[in-house]
Amino acid sequence: MTDHDPSPDPVPNFTLPAAASAGSTVEPEADRPEPIGTAAAEPARTRRLSLGLIGVIAFLLLAGGEAWLFRTIARNDDSTALAAQSARIAEVDQRVDRLESRMAALEDKVDHLKAAPAAQPAPAAVPQAPAAPSVPPELAKEITAMQASIAALSTTTLADHAAMADLQSKAADLPKLADQAKTMARLAQASLALQNGDPLGPLANAPDALMRYATARPPTIGALKASFPAYARKAERAGGEVTAHGGFWRNVKGHIESLVTIRHDHDVLVGSRAAGALGKAQTDLDDDDLGGAVAALKELPSPAKAAMAPWTRQADHLLAARAALATMAGQS
Repeated sequence: MTDHDPSPDPVPNFTLPAAASAGSTVEPEADRPEPIGTAAAEPARTRRLSLGLIGVIAFLLLAGGEAWLFRTIARNDDSTALAAQSARIAEVDQRVDRLESRMAALEDKVDHLKAAPAAQPAPAAVPQAPAAPSVPPELAKEITAMQASIAALSTTTLADHAAMADLQSKAADLPKLADQAKTMARLAQASLALQNGDPLGPLANAPDALMRYATARPPTIGALKASFPAYARKAERAGGEVTAHGGFWRNVKGHIESLVTIRHDHDVLVGSRAAGALGKAQTDLDDDDLGGAVAALKELPSPAKAAMAPWTRQADHLLAARAALATMAGQS
C-alpha cells in the first residue's frame, strides 16, 4: 500500500456485549412494582455498564492506534522498497546504456573493417581546412597594406643586413685595405714621376724596369719625339749605303733613292727602305703611339737599325717601366 492509496482504512467491527445491549433496550416499567432488592442492585448494574462501555472505548482506541501504526509502518516499508527498487532500475539502465555504446562501437569497427580493402589499408582521411572567416573589406585592405609594409621592411632589413655583413668583412680586412691603398698611392706617384721624367724613388718589390729609374731620370714621350728626327736622318743615310756594294745600276738606283725621296704624308712612294720605316714610326709618334713607333723601326735595315739603337733603347725602357707599373697596380 502506497502513500496515495485511496482505499479507506478498514474499520474494525465490534459487537457490543449482550449485557450492554440488553441493558440499553431495557426500559423500566412504570406500572410494575419494583421487587425487593432491585433498588439495591441498580447502582451495581450501572457501574458494571459504565465499566463495560469504558472497556469498549479503550479497546476501540487501541485497535484504531494499532491500525494507524500498522499503516504507517507499511507506508515506510513501501517507500524504502520503492527507493531501493528505483536505484536498482537506474543502475540497470546505466549498464544497458554502456552495453549499447560498446555494441555500437563494435558495429562501427566491423563496418570499417568490411569496407577497407583486403590488401591495402585505408588511407587516412585528409583533414579539411576550416573555412576562413569572412573579413570586412576595409579590414582586408588594411591587412593587405600591412602585409605589403612588412614585406618591404623585410626586404630593407635583408639589404641592411647584407650591407652590414659586407662592412664587417671589410672592417676585418681594414689593415690589408690600408696597405693596398698605400701601395696604390705610391704607384700613382711613380706613374706621375715617370710621365714627367722624374726619378721614381724606392718601390717595394719593384722589377728591374722600375728600379732602373729609382734615382735616374726616365725618358719622356716628349723628349723621344724631339730627338727622333736627328736619329731618323742618321738611319736614313745608313740605310742608303746598303746598296753601295751592288752592281752598277743598283748602285745608281740606290744613290738616286738616297738623294730623292717622294712621300705622301709619311708614306714613302720613292726612296729607300729606311725612309719608309722611319716615316711609319714618325706617324705613330705623332699619335703618341710609342709602341707602334718601336714596332715600325724593327723593319729597318741593319745599318739603319743600328743608327736608331740609342733612341730605340730609351723607348723600350720607357715602355717596360709603364708595363711594370700597370702590372703592380693590377696585383695590389
